[in-house]
Amino acid sequence: MRAGDLHLSLVPGRKGPLYLQVAEAILAAVRERRILPGMALPSVRDLADRLGVTVNTILAALRDLQDQGWLTSQERSGFFVADPLPDSAPMRPGSAGAAAPPGYDLPAHLQPITSTANVLMDLTDGLADARLAPSLALGRAYQRGLKLKGPKLLGASDFKGLARLREAIAEHLKVQRAILASPEQILILRSTSMAVAVVAQALVGPAGGAVAVENPGNPLVWETLRQAGAAPLLALPVDGEGVDASALERLLDQGGVPPRLVVLTPQCHFPTGAALSQARRTRLLELARRHRFAILELDPEFDYLPAQGAQRPLASVDAGQVIYAGSLSRILAPGVRVAYVVAPEPLAGLLARARQHVDWQGDPVQEWALAELILDGELQRQLHRVRKAAAERREALEDALRHAMGPLLAFDGPGAMALWLRGADRLAQPDRFSMWIRACQSRGLKLRLGRHYDLDGRDLAATRLGFTGFTPEELQRAVALMS
Repeated sequence: MRAGDLHLSLVPGRKGPLYLQVAEAILAAVRERRILPGMALPSVRDLADRLGVTVNTILAALRDLQDQGWLTSQERSGFFVADPLPDSAPMRPGSAGAAAPPGYDLPAHLQPITSTANVLMDLTDGLADARLAPSLALGRAYQRGLKLKGPKLLGASDFKGLARLREAIAEHLKVQRAILASPEQILILRSTSMAVAVVAQALVGPAGGAVAVENPGNPLVWETLRQAGAAPLLALPVDGEGVDASALERLLDQGGVPPRLVVLTPQCHFPTGAALSQARRTRLLELARRHRFAILELDPEFDYLPAQGAQRPLASVDAGQVIYAGSLSRILAPGVRVAYVVAPEPLAGLLARARQHVDWQGDPVQEWALAELILDGELQRQLHRVRKAAAERREALEDALRHAMGPLLAFDGPGAMALWLRGADRLAQPDRFSMWIRACQSRGLKLRLGRHYDLDGRDLAATRLGFTGFTPEELQRAVALMS
């Protein structure tokens, strides 16, 4: 492999022999690992043209580095970086890979990404299993799209997302979720987190105003809301019937300022899996109409809910009050980053403007391919596959937990993509439950401490355990490590 685009330059006004300055520039590139051991340098003529020196100066520099052991030469092939290098001299401060601190203050409102070096299984959330993805069908759809519509798809696209995919999603939602929406009401995004950010920018933004959220709830949603604006978060408690609408009603009856936005997961609450009861659904919609606040309904796990007993999304009941966000990534694979928002048409145009701030025009090639999967019926076949697999995996996980953990853990409901594990018996105390979580972490199982899901950071004797991304055998091995 030849470093054809290697950037080299000489320092103006530098004293000393010119060939040594050239050698120093090449050596710096090697030490900074911009050109790796075993790689071929550009040709002598190329180096001379880049640096504005003669060929003889370049040859003198290369031979000097060869004498020091930094380079080797091969007849008719040119000069190569030595492999191995003669020493491991430290890199200059500020060079690539050097551990130089930034010359500015780091933000305090973000936490660094946790290392996954010692993680055997990440059980913190339910994800699609990429091994079940329709890779061949998706590949064929990509090829068809590029063959038939290549120049158009590789050019500029609609700010709401490819019209063909929006039309396909509109039909899919009508059949699968009883949501009647036109393609003009749909916006294609990368994730439900991006949906939260775009909606918060449009409805809250610099003007501010409170946002009501579920507690326990999803910290990723909270962090996204905080970054989208300075809006305070109002905690709405959650129990076995979902979010407690009476808590919001009491706040409003006491003269509190209505929130600009309420963010909910009513079909399958994150993280507990509870479904919002019919009485509370009705009450929340009444409050939203009376006090004129929007409801953002996050529903990424709908496709994994049992067919019997699953309630209709709020957006299918009151499309004027509810903004709906769903995901195709949860059906296909984590690497297929496509979600969507359904909003009243006047708002959809404003959301498209907000999307421009973070994602100019999406990925038209991928969007065309996904439209193909929906129109060809492949998405429906994928739904059957993942639902069947999820049922088998949930059953295997629950069976393993009952046998291995006995009375120490409790879990309610069927769970869509994850189980909400609650400590019982000696694990009912939050501190003991946290000790058990840390023991699991030390064995390579990534689980969150209960406080992760509480808006105020209070300890909970509970955690979320995702199962859809692992086979029954993998889940049983994980439980064996837990006990």
